[in-house]
Amino acid sequence: MRQFFFALIALFSFTYTSAQVKTTLKEENRACSKGSQPALVLTIPNTSGDKVKDTWESFIKAYKGKTDYSKKDKEIFTDDATIKEMSENTIDIIARVDETAEKGSELTVWFNFGVTFLSQKEFPKQFDVARKILDKFSDRLSADMLLELLEAEKKILKKLEDDYKDLEKAEEKRKRNIEEYKENIRKAEENIKKAEEDIKTGIEEKAKKKTEIDTQNKKVNEVQADIKKSK
Repeated sequence: MRQFFFALIALFSFTYTSAQVKTTLKEENRACSKGSQPALVLTIPNTSGDKVKDTWESFIKAYKGKTDYSKKDKEIFTDDATIKEMSENTIDIIARVDETAEKGSELTVWFNFGVTFLSQKEFPKQFDVARKILDKFSDRLSADMLLELLEAEKKILKKLEDDYKDLEKAEEKRKRNIEEYKENIRKAEENIKKAEEDIKTGIEEKAKKKTEIDTQNKKVNEVQADIKKSK
């Protein structure tokens, strides 16, 4: 039982750890609808593209821009986002999510200042702000996945608790059945004992009745003999 308990703990620990998003961030020139531009590329292992896309669309709302998804370009475009630490003017943000062969995803983000795009070389301070934004996004993604994991674990727990209650009910029913069986056995033993006593009494009554029959036969024979003599 203890081994089973520790195995469950190990399994939950592994599941919990797998929900922590271990991202890596790099800068690359990537092609987007505005041409090849410097971008921040966030590699996210073991996470579906749909999950990353949904989380990014929710996350980017905090920066007040208008966000739309272009099916043609497969880009999430946020128009006129407000990031005061990066610029006094509004910024256009382009994001694209691609699934990788390693069952993970890549989030590529371009920050467009209007005249030029954000790069570490030209805008080191602003680049650091962008990096912190993507770090914050990674934390948000981890938090969302942990909440999903929590709900999934709660469902498993509820199922286990229901199964346990069913086992308890089955155990109580078996106990009641055992008591009923014992009572039936007790009654059967009483019936057997009574039947044995009845058999004994019946044998005695049969013997008595046989004696009475023999006596009566004797009387009948004597009467029949007297009749013959009287003729």
